[in-house]
Amino acid sequence: MKNRYFKVITLLVAGLFFTVGEVKAQVDLGVEVMSRYVWRGADFGNSPSIQPEITASIGNLEIGTWAAFATTGNPDGTEVDWFATYTFETENAGSFEIGLTDYTFPVGSGYFSSDAHFLEAGVGYSGAEAFPISIFAGMFLTNDDDSSVYIEVGYDTGPFDLFVGFTPAESELYGTTGAGIINLGFGTSHELQVSNTFSIDLIASVMANPYEDTLFFVFGIGF
Repeated sequence: MKNRYFKVITLLVAGLFFTVGEVKAQVDLGVEVMSRYVWRGADFGNSPSIQPEITASIGNLEIGTWAAFATTGNPDGTEVDWFATYTFETENAGSFEIGLTDYTFPVGSGYFSSDAHFLEAGVGYSGAEAFPISIFAGMFLTNDDDSSVYIEVGYDTGPFDLFVGFTPAESELYGTTGAGIINLGFGTSHELQVSNTFSIDLIASVMANPYEDTLFFVFGIGF
């Protein structure tokens, strides 16, 4: 199993650089410094989090890697992910997306251990300006006996993004014994123009997990 994951990651990285070398691609590098890393109603690391990202876009295909590092060094807040998404654009009905994400937690079990990798397949929809609804559904394919499903519906009001996320069945990963809403709230961002070529994003979200009776107020900056 370890060798299989090593080959998958090696091929993914090699394919990314080969594609970028052969086809003109847009490569973006960014980083966010957040007060907490909260994902689908759960706090990872109980610490401020540094979250870098590298993406390469070739047409409608995007390949990239994203990570989170707890500033306190808490291993629960260490994550390195790879993802690939393909977007189907329509003229008036919005866009549709399919993707695969490899969530990895390399501290403790080791990066090339199969136990460190959680593969999730997902599909999404983003509505047009006249219908600003978004829908995402994802299901875990590995290291999850429940094959946990997460569904999120969002609505862009302009100033705020409203969202509600739930799992439709029992899930040890999401901490539910049945169906339940685990991620409910709103978020906003504001671009602060520092110069003609440089800006900073101010980010804030208020998120509740009704199933766990918890509430988070997360804020940060993005470069």
